[in-house]
Amino acid sequence: MKKHLGIILIGVIIVSVLIMYMITFQVRQQEKALVMTFGKITDQVDEPGLQWIMPWQKVVKFDTRIRTLIKEEVQTITQDEKSVVVQIYVNWRINDPQAFYKSFRQPGQNDAQDVIDAAKRIMSRTWIAEATNTITEYNFSDLVTDDSDKFKLGILEKGTAEQPGGMLGRIRNKVEADGADYGIEFVDLGISRLQVPSSVTESVFNRMMADRGREVRISMAEGASEASKIEGEAKSNATINLAKAQATAKATMGAGDAEAAKYYSTFLEHPELAGFLRQLETLRETLSGRTTIVLDVNTPAYKLLFTGPTANGATKENK
Repeated sequence: MKKHLGIILIGVIIVSVLIMYMITFQVRQQEKALVMTFGKITDQVDEPGLQWIMPWQKVVKFDTRIRTLIKEEVQTITQDEKSVVVQIYVNWRINDPQAFYKSFRQPGQNDAQDVIDAAKRIMSRTWIAEATNTITEYNFSDLVTDDSDKFKLGILEKGTAEQPGGMLGRIRNKVEADGADYGIEFVDLGISRLQVPSSVTESVFNRMMADRGREVRISMAEGASEASKIEGEAKSNATINLAKAQATAKATMGAGDAEAAKYYSTFLEHPELAGFLRQLETLRETLSGRTTIVLDVNTPAYKLLFTGPTANGATKENK
């Protein structure tokens, strides 16, 4: 009996857990829930905690935190007819789950994720596409510039405090113009990517390469011209300096020859003095170092070492 009692107790516990699972559900802090009865909304739960339902009811829960929708890249043109590729992101959230569910639920789709996916497709195809058209009201130089005073990307995205609007305002106005409550709030909008098409980029690169090639050729021509000019000036200066040097050398040689002529005339008048000086020069050259020489005492020039000079420049005989 005790054995059967334990089995019965376990069964009761399992059945109780299953029943509790079927008649209760948990709502988190960031969630709101819709209670569905035979496919129709019969209640909305906004408070977090444990909630009760009937076994035949179903719960659809939505996370009300901010979501980000990034639209695929699209190509458009600016006011000055420049092609650009733009990618837009939108931060949004569900603020009324019941209105959101009714607005975007598709036939045969009852799950929360199915409704959210349908909402993303509709937002991307209609409202965000409408906001993208705002780019046609701005010039390319308003969106891509290094002048902060002319930069209008922020105004394009959200407008200004004095003039609210931009893409974000365009979306909000479009939703209001539809006259329906979609249960969503657009919190923020921005451009995550802005670039020119690849075909335009290639054309720009080719033009830049052609411009740079032309600048290189001009620079090379100017360099060659400057080099020729410098080379010509250098040759001219070299010719002038060489002529000056040759003139100076000739003048120096002439002065030297004139000075030498004076000495030559003196030597012609006194040949014995010339001979005597020549002998002294010979002695100076040969005996300037530690030199040992064995010569005849009558050897010219060296006889001076024994006889000394005479009054008339001749040497005395060694006795």
